Amino acid sequence: GRSREDDTPRLSGREREALQWVGAGKTTWEISRILGISSHTVATHLRNAREKLGTVNITQAVAEALRRREIEF
Repeated sequence: GRSREDDTPRLSGREREALQWVGAGKTTWEISRILGISSHTVATHLRNAREKLGTVNITQAVAEALRRREIEF
């Protein structure tokens, strides 16, 4: 059968970027300035990423995205 990861939706480019910046220690506001989008939009990308990764918080989402090689440092 298919593994759980085959069924997991891939993160969008913006979701990956936002998670990458969170992993680098940036706040939502800082990420919004870096990417040139609103803080609300950053929060939406992070929430969507968290839901796609099946995680309860953003720290766990960064760790899971790293484990799945969706982001890297």
